[in-house]
Amino acid sequence: MTRTATRLALLLTLLLPLTAAAATTPGKVCGKSTTDNLRSCIKKVGKLHQACYQTTGSACAPTDPKLVDTLAGIAAKLQGKCPDQATVQAAGFGPVLTPAALVDRIEVACTGFVASLAARSYGGPTAGVRTAASEDDRKCLDGAWRSGQSLVDYELRQQSVCIQRVAAGKTCDTVKLASKLQARDDSTLTKIFKRCPTPLENLVAVNAAVFTARAAAHARCLVASAHGETAPLTLDCGPRAAAPVPTRGTEVKVILPAALWGSRCGDGSDYAFSIKLAPVGAAVEQVVVHMQGGGFCGDGPSCANKPAGLFQALTDTMPQNGMMSSADADNPFRDWTKVSLPYCTQDLHIGGGVATAYPQITVQRYGALNVRAAMRYVRDVVWAELDANDAAGYRADRPRMVFSGSSAGGYGAAYNYHWVLDDLGWIHSTAVPDAGLAMDNGTASGVIALGTASLSPTYPGWNAQPYLPPYCFTGSCAEIFTNLEAASSPRLLGTPEQQFLHITNQVDDTQVTTTGFGNRRNFINELRSSYCDIQGTPGVHAFFRASSASVHGQLNNDNWVEGIAGGTILRDWLDAAMADPAGVTDKVDEGTLVADIAGVLPFPCTLP
Repeated sequence: MTRTATRLALLLTLLLPLTAAAATTPGKVCGKSTTDNLRSCIKKVGKLHQACYQTTGSACAPTDPKLVDTLAGIAAKLQGKCPDQATVQAAGFGPVLTPAALVDRIEVACTGFVASLAARSYGGPTAGVRTAASEDDRKCLDGAWRSGQSLVDYELRQQSVCIQRVAAGKTCDTVKLASKLQARDDSTLTKIFKRCPTPLENLVAVNAAVFTARAAAHARCLVASAHGETAPLTLDCGPRAAAPVPTRGTEVKVILPAALWGSRCGDGSDYAFSIKLAPVGAAVEQVVVHMQGGGFCGDGPSCANKPAGLFQALTDTMPQNGMMSSADADNPFRDWTKVSLPYCTQDLHIGGGVATAYPQITVQRYGALNVRAAMRYVRDVVWAELDANDAAGYRADRPRMVFSGSSAGGYGAAYNYHWVLDDLGWIHSTAVPDAGLAMDNGTASGVIALGTASLSPTYPGWNAQPYLPPYCFTGSCAEIFTNLEAASSPRLLGTPEQQFLHITNQVDDTQVTTTGFGNRRNFINELRSSYCDIQGTPGVHAFFRASSASVHGQLNNDNWVEGIAGGTILRDWLDAAMADPAGVTDKVDEGTLVADIAGVLPFPCTLP
């Protein structure tokens, strides 16, 4: 060996320990352990829950010894690799996150994913679809579960390896990575097709392609949960430049470019919404959302006669009264984060991204995509703010939300609520539809007939089916009060906040007209009969005033404090419902409507 070669060999020998040490710093060890333990948790907890569903028809109990031991083991391993705050920070998890909070984050991300997988695969947390399915269809659903879980594990691992390589000073070919992920998506789609003699969309509302896409999207959120820094990836979930955090306590208009967010208004313009983060010192993770109303149109002439302003959102502003007021000292939601979602698609906030072309006008039906894009933005802003300033950091189980809407927005609150719980994962959320009962009048012009027609492939529909609950997506589910709520009841109360709180005045000429009841008498009698049918249904409550004057919408006007039912002001009822959701009771008045309006019948049941 030459003298030069000898020196080079000696130099390499001296450098090897340094290189190894650099690759195994406590921060890097913690970061890798976070991903490894999240993957392990998803595999083990997913396997346990699927076995419970297959043998008992429901998820494993939280006290199941195997589940408890599995989660405890994951926590112990992660805590051992991330023992102190300095190590957690060195792993890239922000300036204030504690080791205990990191462990909690991984557990919630893991269990939340499995719960979401159950909703996508089995039709909700109670697995109602699987329970009612034939043996062949159960095999299909079980196969979809396994395919979804396998896809998420693969994509979480591949993206994590890429991040870890860059963190170690190496390179990651993101173009090649994207190709690998797409190939895995394609193979997953093929497997589901082969396993399902009945098309998946006939079982759980979504087809195999949508099922796969949603699983891949969830994988990206898991990547964001497992990594404080996600370079070189550009994710669509978690803190990032595309969702900057606005100044606390200041209303901000957010415009969502269609190419980036997949959202769009009826005239093709970009969707926009308003957000006002809770002021400094208040809980930014307490969120009140209100969806705007504005009717709907289902044919060319009616859509063409709508004002042009109803097909755009760029000029809409946040309501300043009632529940959305930041000035009223008596408003219990004054210091909550506020989100105002305009309505610009005339599809009851449930359109699935299609253009309905009539001879008179073309309308982009993107209602559900708009709601969900805006709420993902809100999630990521809250996520970034909590990670930056709260030692517990962001977890999907931390936010508490009032998910409300008035009129057409009330429909939107009801139709999108399952997504809030199952996909967004904000399990401490309450749906509050205001003046949006969507009762059926029993004729060919009723909401059930409209819902059935809109789901037909021969009708200029809204592609709503993939965005409806997997346990209720036929035309009959267009009727919110009572069909959709009755179908939803078995999955409610997973947390005390998981409830429908319906608000309306019993005299509402706008609802009489839009749902085709013809007169007040018919509407009121159907409301009273329907209420008695659903009274006592778990997770479903009502605040039904009996003012003889027509009232349409009560959350963001004087009715917030002037509306009284059961001797209780609306404001106080909703405040109490959020402060003590387990104690909420119906507030329903008989009033003087029997005497005031000819033909109105008393409630056929005893009122609370």
